[in-house]
Amino acid sequence: MWEFGQRAGLFDLPSRPICMLHGDEFGSDLSRKALAKAADHKLRGLQQSAGLFNADTGWTLRINKAGRSKMGDNPQLTPVESRAIAGIERLVEQAVLAETHGDVEHRNPQVLAIHRLYAALEIRGALYRIKWTVKSFAAVVAQGETLHALQAVEIENAPLGTLPAHEAPRVPKPQAQPTTGRSISVRELLAGAQRHDGSPFG
Repeated sequence: MWEFGQRAGLFDLPSRPICMLHGDEFGSDLSRKALAKAADHKLRGLQQSAGLFNADTGWTLRINKAGRSKMGDNPQLTPVESRAIAGIERLVEQAVLAETHGDVEHRNPQVLAIHRLYAALEIRGALYRIKWTVKSFAAVVAQGETLHALQAVEIENAPLGTLPAHEAPRVPKPQAQPTTGRSISVRELLAGAQRHDGSPFG
């Protein structure tokens, strides 16, 4: 079972790799609406899969209809968030669990816990913190750990050594590729991030 609150020893965990996308994985010069539809199409395919593996927790995260509606063809998503779906497999695999809490907003008795996992993403020289929301459901629901939502926030004043000296060339790639030897500490990744109660990680 999980411990609610900030994960113990969070800032002592190893640095996280930075996932790199070129930004054209779904196509070049796409409108915001077209990006969202492309993300939705990919998520529909992943709904039929066994799920996405997260190395930090060992969980296999499923995607259900509710999660797809949040992360796919959703007009509230930013273009960066839609582009991040192109690298969802690697971003989920590399994400670190930072916090667990109850379903304080909806108080759904079938939701045992809500987890916040974070990963680092670079697109065209800009570094982003990706927050994944994961729900753990009761056994009767038979959904286990389910990927529910994402949020992307640009990390300003990124520490030296985490970003390239110039933007990556805009060459389409079939999937996310790791930035060679590039990583960011958990403390730097979570700088400015807030826990569910509005308090900073620390």
